[in-house]
Formats: sequence, structure tokens, C-alpha cells
Amino acid sequence: MSYHYLVASLPMLFFGDQPPFSSRELQSRCVGVLKTEHLAILEAVMQGRSIAGNTFAAAWAARETQLRNAVARFRAARLGVDSQAFQRDHAGFDVGLAQVVTDALAQHTPLEREQALDRGRWRIADELALADPFGLGTVLAFAVKLRIAERWAGLTEAAGQRKVEDFTEAMTKQQDTVGLGAFRKSGCVVPAPAK
Repeated sequence: MSYHYLVASLPMLFFGDQPPFSSRELQSRCVGVLKTEHLAILEAVMQGRSIAGNTFAAAWAARETQLRNAVARFRAARLGVDSQAFQRDHAGFDVGLAQVVTDALAQHTPLEREQALDRGRWRIADELALADPFGLGTVLAFAVKLRIAERWAGLTEAAGQRKVEDFTEAMTKQQDTVGLGAFRKSGCVVPAPAK
């Protein structure tokens, strides 16, 4: 089924740009335009869930699994562990994607690696959309790219600082709880706080 009007109304997305609107807004724009089963596929793709019955969704899930498998093999090799437990089955094999992952993991910093991997995901979405330029596949490709754009837009210094503070607070609480529990198990009496 074609969705000419919807596809024509979607803005162009370029990697690194701010998202024009949120994923939630995209979903609300699609209500009443996409068929009910297509809305379910859109939601699944946006949440990173695999769903059967759609060519784009199946191909996207297979390529994402291939990418994650390659990253797992790389990390396992660096740690000297067997990667087999981290590998997931997927349909097909994209030689170009294998090279994208190899090139991405050769980058010097974690930031550059993540950017290169997401550029690879962006490319996959664009390629998969070519099969159905005004159909659901193009809407799903836009959704994938919008999610990537949202992710990078959310990586701000303030957001990073909040995550560090949350992590530090969680670790401090965990350490206090573990330390106090070990102290109590040792048979020592914990004094009551002074009033």
C-alpha cells in the first residue's frame, strides 16, 4: 500500500541534524493515515522490536542483528572471551555492513565508533526504503532515522552530567548498603544516630 501524502509530508533528515519532531509526534501523525496493522509495525520498529509480516521490518531486524553480532565479536576478542554466547541468528548477510562495522570499530574513540555505527544504520534504513519509495518501508526508514537523530540530540553535556550524578548516587547508595550489611554481619552494634 502506498502512502504518497504521508511520505511527501515528511521532512528530509540528515545524520547529525536536530530531529524536526519527536518519535511520539511521528506516531501521532500516522494515526488515521496508516492502516492499523501498519501502525503496529511502526511502533515495533521504533521500539527496536522484531515483528513478522513486513519486508522492511524483517530486513531491518536482520541487519541490526548482524551489526550487533559483529560488535559483540569485536568486544569479546578484545576481552579474550568466546563470543558465541552473544551471537544471535539472523537472515542473510550484508557484506557492505560487515565492512561498515569493521571500519567503525577501527575508529580511535568510543564517540567516533558509535557515530560510525549509527551512520551505518542510517545507510541501511535508506537502502531498505528504496524498495518501496512511497510505501510503509519509507515511513519505517524515516522512523529509524528519527530515532537515531533523537539519540544524538539527547547526548548533551547536561544530560551526561545528570547520568554521571545518577550513577555516582546509585553506586554510593549500593556501597553504603553493602558496607552497613557487612558491618552488621560482623556482630558489631550500629550506634543510633545522635539527636
